[in-house]
Amino acid sequence: MAKKVVLKLSMENNKQRAKALKCVTKLHGIASVSADDDKITVVGEGIDSVKLATMLRKKMGFVELVMVTPEKEEKPVLDAKNMQPLVQPIYYYAYPA
Repeated sequence: MAKKVVLKLSMENNKQRAKALKCVTKLHGIASVSADDDKITVVGEGIDSVKLATMLRKKMGFVELVMVTPEKEEKPVLDAKNMQPLVQPIYYYAYPA
C-alpha cells in the first residue's frame, strides 16, 4: 500500500531544494516527489517516514514530519455508460475442396 509523507523544511534557494530532492530520491520505493514552498511531498511503496526525516535532518538541518497518510487508490467506476460489450470475432476458415 502506498504512503504519502509530507515533510516541512527550510529551502531558501534552488541549491538547497535540489539537495533535499536528491536526498529523498535515494530511497527505494519512491513513486513521486514534489516540492512546494517549504514542503516536500513523497509518495511511494514501503517508505519509512522516520528514516526519511532522519536522513534529511543530517543533510539539511531542521525537518518537521507534518503528515503520513495512506495514498488513496482511485478505482475506476463501472457504470453502464463506461462498460462496452465484449464482442468476440468470428473466424471463417476456407478449406480446399
